[in-house]
Amino acid sequence: MTSTTFAARIAVLAACAAVAAACGGQTDGTAQPAPADPTTSVVASSPSSTAVATPSASDVPTPGPTFTETVTVPAPAPAGPVPCVDPSSANVRAAVANLGTDSQGGRFVIDDHTMGISSDGCPSLEWARATGTGIQNGTVQSHVLFFTNTGSYLGTATSDAYSYTSVVGATDDTVTVRYRWLSPDDANCCPSNESYVTFTLVGGNTIVPDGQFPPRP
Repeated sequence: MTSTTFAARIAVLAACAAVAAACGGQTDGTAQPAPADPTTSVVASSPSSTAVATPSASDVPTPGPTFTETVTVPAPAPAGPVPCVDPSSANVRAAVANLGTDSQGGRFVIDDHTMGISSDGCPSLEWARATGTGIQNGTVQSHVLFFTNTGSYLGTATSDAYSYTSVVGATDDTVTVRYRWLSPDDANCCPSNESYVTFTLVGGNTIVPDGQFPPRP
């Protein structure tokens, strides 16, 4: 063998050795995994290092419509008609209780008053007469009490109770009272003196009298 031929064979063997080294040292022709790129590193993921994506505005669901329910509560039934002046009502009973007693110690009771019911319309100025029960003859004493049509008590026509007292006329805001009294020679049945006083409601809560009052009893 010549030195040239021997050198050629050495070159071929060296080339094969280089190929075998490139193929992982295998010479049986089986494909092997490619060696890892030394410039690439693989890091195992762990729960603590997992990145959480922040949702964008477009990813947030839009709230649905809000539904409201309208409940209709029926209005309370209107109160039924009531008397313009009800002697059994609390305000009238309280007003009468404040009158005290007549000159003979009798209590006062309502024996006449504004008539009518609220559904027909009550006057702005209402009245009631309270008569004492202590005097047992014709000289019984009475008070005239005034009320508004809202139930407010305004007071009495006079500070003293008078005999022979009666209401003889009324409008929406006035009440006319007739007073009678005895002369020395008159019998109890037949007083010869009389006068009239008209009481007018002013400003919704003030009573203004006009006329002649009888002598103080």
